[in-house]
Amino acid sequence: MNQQSLKQRLESVQAASKRLEEQLRPGFDRASVELKKVLQELGADLSEPRSMAEVVSQIRSRNPSLRAFALHLDAATYDLRKKLWWDANMMTAYVTDKAGKTYQADVRPRLAQARSRAEAEARKVMVQFRELTARRAGADEASTEDRPQN
Repeated sequence: MNQQSLKQRLESVQAASKRLEEQLRPGFDRASVELKKVLQELGADLSEPRSMAEVVSQIRSRNPSLRAFALHLDAATYDLRKKLWWDANMMTAYVTDKAGKTYQADVRPRLAQARSRAEAEARKVMVQFRELTARRAGADEASTEDRPQN
């Protein structure tokens, strides 16, 4: 029994891991391509697999000073920064549009319903209040007429 449940749990974890990898893989691939572009523009030769130390030494040899490195880094990441800025703006516009449509389709009608119910209840309470005050005024007048006058 325990082996069966452990096996099922392991399979479900593996399936969830596979789904997560399938969702994240395209993003990792795009990030890898962009990182390779940036490293190449900084002076790294990535035509064949190299160690991190070799890549760093190639970048250092092309950028002897901090100023040169900063200038090359700025130039290397310019397209990426503009692409990220554009994607962020488009995502913001998309989310804003979806939120507006959701508000118009779902939230606004519910708010209108709630408002109309509240107004109807308020009107009903006001009518009951007026009826109660009219009865009370009538009862007060009747009690003053029944009293003997001095």
